[in-house]
Amino acid sequence: MSISRSRSLALTLLATVALVLPIGGGVATADTAPQAFSPAELVGPYPSDFPPGGTYIPVLDGFTALNDNNPALIAQNLQTVVRINNDATPAAQQDAIDINYDDRLISLSVALGAKLGPVFLDLLDAGKLPKVAALAEGELARTGLPSATTLPEKEYFDNPRPFVAAPAQIKHYDRPGGDLYAQLETNGSYPSGHSSQGYWKGALLASWLPELGPQIIARAGEIGLGRVVLGVHYPLDVMGGRLMAMNLAAARLTDPAFDRLIDDAGVQLREQLEKAVGVPLTQFISADTPYLTTEQAVAEHRQLMTYGLPRVAPDQQNSIPADAAALLETKFPNLTNAQRLAILERTAIPAGYPLDKSGPDGGWLRIDLAAAYAVDSLSWSK
Repeated sequence: MSISRSRSLALTLLATVALVLPIGGGVATADTAPQAFSPAELVGPYPSDFPPGGTYIPVLDGFTALNDNNPALIAQNLQTVVRINNDATPAAQQDAIDINYDDRLISLSVALGAKLGPVFLDLLDAGKLPKVAALAEGELARTGLPSATTLPEKEYFDNPRPFVAAPAQIKHYDRPGGDLYAQLETNGSYPSGHSSQGYWKGALLASWLPELGPQIIARAGEIGLGRVVLGVHYPLDVMGGRLMAMNLAAARLTDPAFDRLIDDAGVQLREQLEKAVGVPLTQFISADTPYLTTEQAVAEHRQLMTYGLPRVAPDQQNSIPADAAALLETKFPNLTNAQRLAILERTAIPAGYPLDKSGPDGGWLRIDLAAAYAVDSLSWSK
């Protein structure tokens, strides 16, 4: 199946536009065909196939209290959608449309750089990354949880989408002949599935290419922003998708049996990219034109973590969950889990923003993975 190559400008929350012009790079032919996972390896089952309780509702249920008890915040949640949707530039509209129809892994590829991004797409399209494709490409990619087309969490919270709740205030953007609004009209908004997929696929891709971690995670945030641009999701939906994805990715990375699959796919990805570009990958990345500078990526992502919504529980206290340390294992291979966790804590947003919780299910919302990937490992050599 051919992979869509329609790409456009990405919009930041403050309408900063970054132009990426793919300028190519051919795909070298490997001496032998890259090996795929065996069917038995993909079937499992693996311990991380099953979230506690069977769903992510315990992690996401901070929404219920906000919806029932904080009408001012819920109103701001909708007003933010209306503003972003109504003010979206044509470039932002097109990027959001592309995000809707492309696989999230394809949407993330622009973050790899002007030259490396197209090389990655060529390899994926040519079937030279079968392990990456098995784990991360497609709606039912093996890394994703749950594996249902409709998230049970959406059915549980059953929140009407912005274009349904406020039809007169939301502009519709779609490709010619598209029917995205009709498809989503009866489907609940919370959490955002596109955002969740964007972030867990982004976390996976960043673990394979930690040199580009900030850019990849920033682009994951833009995937969520695209859903707001279209008026099909609220900021709280996107934030819920992100916290669900951080929990999910950490579960996969801390499952020793499944983590071996992730490691194998990462080795294949780096080997195939290096064969294609003909020089050491780190050298190629350093010479490429970046999607965003590290500073731009970190600043943009921090804005997209909260969409300007206020802290609702400024006295709330929690810690970054210990399992989250696995998110930084390839970025900081020489550090301990305690040191990686300290980096996540140091770069996190404060506790108490909407959807954040205390207790064992809290802290996931606070993780700013773009900022954590931007930390200099030399300062954490203690």
